[in-house]
Amino acid sequence: MTFTSTTPITTDVGSRGRRYLWRSRWAAIGAAVAVTLGGGGLLVANAAPSPASSIVTISPERILDTRTDIGLPGPFVSALSQKLQVTGPVVPAGSTGVLLNVTVVAPSANGFLAVRPGDATGAPSTSSLNFNAGDIAPNAVQVALPTSGANAGQIDITYDAYGVGGPTTDVLIDVVGYLVEGGAGGSVVAAAPGVAGGPGPAGAGGPAGARGFSAWDAIPSGQTVTGSMIWDEAVIKDNEDFRIYVAFPGKATPPITSYSDVNFAPDLNVDTIDDDAACTGNVAAPTAPPGKVCLYQYYILRADHVNGGESYLNGRDGFYVGATANGAAGEDMHLSFSWAYTAP
Repeated sequence: MTFTSTTPITTDVGSRGRRYLWRSRWAAIGAAVAVTLGGGGLLVANAAPSPASSIVTISPERILDTRTDIGLPGPFVSALSQKLQVTGPVVPAGSTGVLLNVTVVAPSANGFLAVRPGDATGAPSTSSLNFNAGDIAPNAVQVALPTSGANAGQIDITYDAYGVGGPTTDVLIDVVGYLVEGGAGGSVVAAAPGVAGGPGPAGAGGPAGARGFSAWDAIPSGQTVTGSMIWDEAVIKDNEDFRIYVAFPGKATPPITSYSDVNFAPDLNVDTIDDDAACTGNVAAPTAPPGKVCLYQYYILRADHVNGGESYLNGRDGFYVGATANGAAGEDMHLSFSWAYTAP
């Protein structure tokens, strides 16, 4: 069983007297829904009446990455909509909606992305996220799914550079949950004479299940916890060192006391300097051997010498990733990675 957490980020700059820089992404663990907050928060993509539905949360699964032609070939071209099949191995057929993390990567022009039900037609009149050229812009999107017809189980995606044709952008989508028809039960209505009766009243509830571990509990031995991190900040000074702190959704026991246990997976990116062959997962499915944190980088901008951090405020609560700024002051700097930790 894998728990997914996306955690607050700080740059640790106390030794230089600079202010702390905060950014945050959040995710729910257990019964709540993991979403990423972008500029507009949680967006409901359709306002039409729909059947009562229940939410089923899942570990994030990537269903679209136009950089590598996962789901659809990329990139998206301004004003040209594409349909993406969502139901399949991850989201069951008949689902009435999906909960998505949607990220736009390096658009060539300012614009917006609209994510709509698959049977949508015409130009979109609402946006799911807005962005400027070159941005990496994430947002959480909830969108209904058609359950019948040619577009059953599909969503409609449009990049619009404010009416200008030709600009392009890559798009990433992770599904974090889906909706199935059947909400909370209501009152039972007696059937008319000669008509088959409806369902009877609900039976007594069963005993409560065991409580899952929290941020104050030890992560059970053998349990793997995973998460992802998007850090986006302006360069303060070229060649300045900085650190990102990532919190676990529980306590590491024993605590992590060596930065040699926090390493990046081997890759072709020269910016990571502590590649570890024991990290055999990937960005979409991070894994780690017992007692180790494995990091899987998927984007970097104006940062180098990226590595597992070399000091710990509390090795029970999380870990550091260190890097060095590589750009003029005020330029955008970005680092994105997924991670996994397995309790020994």
